Amino acid sequence: MVCRQPGRKGFVLIATCVALIILLGLAVFGIDLGRMSMIKSEAQAFTDAAALAAALEMDGSKEGLARARTAALQSAGGPSAMRWDMGSRTFTDISVQFGKDSGSGVPDPKSWLGEPQSPSDYRFVRVVATVRAPLIFLQVFEPLRPDASVVAASSVALKTPEATRLVE
Repeated sequence: MVCRQPGRKGFVLIATCVALIILLGLAVFGIDLGRMSMIKSEAQAFTDAAALAAALEMDGSKEGLARARTAALQSAGGPSAMRWDMGSRTFTDISVQFGKDSGSGVPDPKSWLGEPQSPSDYRFVRVVATVRAPLIFLQVFEPLRPDASVVAASSVALKTPEATRLVE
């Protein structure tokens, strides 16, 4: 003889459905966040390489800054271009700026310029790459926050007579 309590029919089914919806939601969220993390890593590798390539060209002259800008931008073009989204897309939104030393080996935050007038004082180069990550599942929420899928990476390199290195 089976004894059933009234009002408890179907509780396990409802609890299982709710738990399944929550687990699927977390999995979907994890897939898009994982993809954005991978894209951020690719963009960071690009900005690191571009900033170092640019800093190597700096020599205190206007021509050196022009070569530095060209070197940074060439990292995104040509046959050996660095790409993102598992090598399927090229970087297009790239910013290159130059900065002065604040006196303590770090860049002066007020000195960043794209086209400095007196290039001899500029020892830092900053490369910023911004991409819009293609969301798979979370694109439903994109109209609420259009900037949610924007991924940016930034690197700063320093050129001294002794060495060239990344500082940020």
